[in-house]
Amino acid sequence: MWNSMFNLKKPYELSAWQDKALNKIMDGFESWEDVITLLGATGTGKTFTMANIIQRINKPVLVFSHNKTLAAQLSTEFKNFFPKNAVHYFVSYFDYYQPESYIPSRDTYIEKDSAVNSEIEMYRLSTMASLLDRNDTIVVSSVSCLYGLGKKQTFKESSISFEVWKTYDFDEIKQNLVALQYEPVQWKLEQGMFDFKGEIIDIFSSIDRVAYRLIFDENELELIQVKDGLTFEDMGTANKVNVRPATQFMQDMEWLDDILKQIKKDLDERVKYFKDKWKELEAKRIKKRTMHDIRMIRETGFTKWIENYSKYFEGRRTWEPPYTLFDYFPDDFLLIIDESHMSIPQIKSMSSGDASRKQNLIENGFRLPSAADHRPLRFEEVEQYFGWSDEKYDKKNLIQDHIKPDVKTLFVSATPSDYELENSDRIVEQIIRPTWLLDPKTYVYPKSGDYSMLMDSLDKLLEKKPYLNEYLKGYDQDVDYSDGFF
Repeated sequence: MWNSMFNLKKPYELSAWQDKALNKIMDGFESWEDVITLLGATGTGKTFTMANIIQRINKPVLVFSHNKTLAAQLSTEFKNFFPKNAVHYFVSYFDYYQPESYIPSRDTYIEKDSAVNSEIEMYRLSTMASLLDRNDTIVVSSVSCLYGLGKKQTFKESSISFEVWKTYDFDEIKQNLVALQYEPVQWKLEQGMFDFKGEIIDIFSSIDRVAYRLIFDENELELIQVKDGLTFEDMGTANKVNVRPATQFMQDMEWLDDILKQIKKDLDERVKYFKDKWKELEAKRIKKRTMHDIRMIRETGFTKWIENYSKYFEGRRTWEPPYTLFDYFPDDFLLIIDESHMSIPQIKSMSSGDASRKQNLIENGFRLPSAADHRPLRFEEVEQYFGWSDEKYDKKNLIQDHIKPDVKTLFVSATPSDYELENSDRIVEQIIRPTWLLDPKTYVYPKSGDYSMLMDSLDKLLEKKPYLNEYLKGYDQDVDYSDGFF
């Protein structure tokens, strides 16, 4: 028996057909096959088979779902299967999101507006922290995993460790917490806030529903109390805690002056571009907006539209893909694409809509060209990341640092499309339900207007299953429906 870091809690045993599918998939992965499709009919227990694969393959896991609701359902199921492991739910943290856009035909500018769900933001930050600290991590994600996050190394290094019996400077602690985007408490201690009370510091963790109370004797940390984030009741003590950032988009400010100089240089080039084309309005517009952002970043380290400058802060080249959740995984994780016949088309379509919207903003002087580099991954990039296709990618040199050469991919679907079938090393079928229940026979008649045949079929059905008469209450049994009444 192998030792796995994933402790699968089995509410039941695998059926013979599930076990057969599991063994075929594992044989494929162990034979250096990288892409496999599990063709599993509805109701055959694909999720339980996936859970057993996770236990057997013994690597960090990303499960991609095309739907937030399905992602939540899968996350709940995997938490029940793996109660002792780190199971996370990673979806968009916006309750409402109106992207910045411009409609040239109406000369209408729509400003960005959003409402962040703090609980989902906590789930996301917790996911990122677990991927840095633990190998036994399962992440169930929506299409949000294709969008830019902060650079992994920057997020990893942006943390504060507190350890009992060590000495700390209070002013430095406050500066570091603010740098991690923690805010001083307003009237109530909430997620991502801190509070100084003499020699006591309260910090509400950004990645969990707990608060840390740090009790000092002058500058020496004497005690770390762990408090429940909702009730503030004692949950014990700790000798050491690590405080992670309160935001996903940590920026490296070490080279801020150089970054702002580059933004200003690109701005000057853009202003000249518009003036050479006699577009004075666009030239004034881009200058005013970008100079406002530069001032805000210089004074506060942040601006409402900072994502449009992510290329500069992350040191990326033009057209180089953004850092995403994929970059937080090691080179040899397991990627499961659930309902792949729906998920693959969704991945293919994500970047085109975003590119069109950004292009309108850039061409009309609302944003610098760098805004186009804050985007979701293109499908061609995803293919190259995980080796789904052997086709050459003309910008492969730009994605070299992101490629995961040892990833194993499992497409899961009841009706896989041609893409999965053509790009898989093997197809494994799981078509018998553990209950041995079969799909009922279904007959589809052509539309003909001949309802007498339908009524005869109904009479035969009622003779066989008289309890169905209950559903015909309210219908006049004496009416001859065959005359076209329907």
